[in-house]
Amino acid sequence: MKILLLSSPVVQPDFDRIARLPSLGLVSLAAHVDDICTVHVADIHGLKSHRDYVKRIVNGYDLVGLTAMSFQYHEALELARIAKEAGARTVFGGYHPTLACEEIGNSSVAELIDYIVRGEGEATFRELVEAIIKGKNLKGILGLSYHEVNGDSESGRKMIHNPGRPLLKVEDIKMPNRDVRLIKKGFYSFDVPIDSVESSRGCTQGCKFCSINLMYGRRFRKFSIERVIADIQDAEAHGAGSIFFPDDNITLDPKRLELLCQAIIDAGLTHLRYKTQASASGIASSRRLVDKMGEAGFDGVFLGVESINKRNLQFLGKGKMSDDAEKAVRYLHENNIIVSTGLISGNPDDDEEDMWENFRLARQLKVDFPIFYISTPYPKTQMRAELEEMGLVTRNDFTKYDGLHANLKTHHLSDEEVQYITWQMNARYYDLDWMRYNKVKRLYPRWFVNEILRLAPFYARRKLDLALRRRTTRDFFREDLESGELCKGVT
Repeated sequence: MKILLLSSPVVQPDFDRIARLPSLGLVSLAAHVDDICTVHVADIHGLKSHRDYVKRIVNGYDLVGLTAMSFQYHEALELARIAKEAGARTVFGGYHPTLACEEIGNSSVAELIDYIVRGEGEATFRELVEAIIKGKNLKGILGLSYHEVNGDSESGRKMIHNPGRPLLKVEDIKMPNRDVRLIKKGFYSFDVPIDSVESSRGCTQGCKFCSINLMYGRRFRKFSIERVIADIQDAEAHGAGSIFFPDDNITLDPKRLELLCQAIIDAGLTHLRYKTQASASGIASSRRLVDKMGEAGFDGVFLGVESINKRNLQFLGKGKMSDDAEKAVRYLHENNIIVSTGLISGNPDDDEEDMWENFRLARQLKVDFPIFYISTPYPKTQMRAELEEMGLVTRNDFTKYDGLHANLKTHHLSDEEVQYITWQMNARYYDLDWMRYNKVKRLYPRWFVNEILRLAPFYARRKLDLALRRRTTRDFFREDLESGELCKGVT
């Protein structure tokens, strides 16, 4: 049996210039079936013509797997269509297929999807592959959705959803198999080759906008530090010079993160560059932790700050305002660590002034890369239910559910006004003041110079067009909406 696993080709163009990572989840799945079949992983999100590539390689595979978040689901269906035309069966996994499995099963495109592996996929996927190889019944496979035919007619097909699977014990999860990747180059953070290594799974917090709890429950499971070090070494052996920890909340246990940093130091792996996402409170809880992160080689952290507005933090389920943000950013910057922050606007009671508060917070903190997210009503989340009840959800086109498009209005602003204000924030932030204080130019000077050389003519043309009144800011806004590059704006 031959299996092809495809990453989603749909990514954010703006983020893709800073970092492009190969899929960790797919090589983890591959590790759990590589002893019973031939399996390959194709990370196609860096390709210019990904559909042509898939058409070229898909022949001969018996099963094609696709993973998708909500904004990636539509294109995954198009790739599934290609796979079906080549004679393969298809299996979907990831956040959107997991949370929307019943809707998918009842939809007009259900025929493109033979199986859905829901939630944590490694054990379910292995049992599915074993069942296909041996011709066994699928009824007993926990976490699996599949078609069942009633009678002799295809019109009697319906999708069956087996009970969910309990979370795995981390010691039963195998190390990723990076050897199965078909595309081995083109993945980087700034200008350094990168790969992902997980040290934990899950989060115990209850953010209302997040889908993680719906996938894993409010659980936090930790891999052994010995396994994490071995995984880092394997990633380096496969060409990585930088490591991203995609843990859902790596700072839930700050002392363990400090131990991991010490293990990196003891293993002689400080020549690599490490990046992760973290909570502001976790980082601010220990200056010693952040010093150890700097010593281990961390040079980038994404902080979930979310908002300066206490009312919005309460709505988002973030509890108290992260008064720790200033301390966290200071600790990180003092260790020469680049800081990115997620700041969410477009919440129910936001007016224009509320939205610009987040801009001023980023400026006050001297954040290197603020990401001005727009509140997004992701399917099945608690926040979506509340927003629908308020009548604020304006768009159900999931291709726009990426955190950067406005899919709702507020009590004071239309969805277009929310989008336009956010668009303005993005370019205004990167001014001469930012040029002076950002850490990027020192840590990644070549990347920084290349970006300045790329963007300077772009903004010069826009300023000239404005000065000559050939175009308006609204023209540029609509242009960027069309291209999907929403982090440009007009300086």
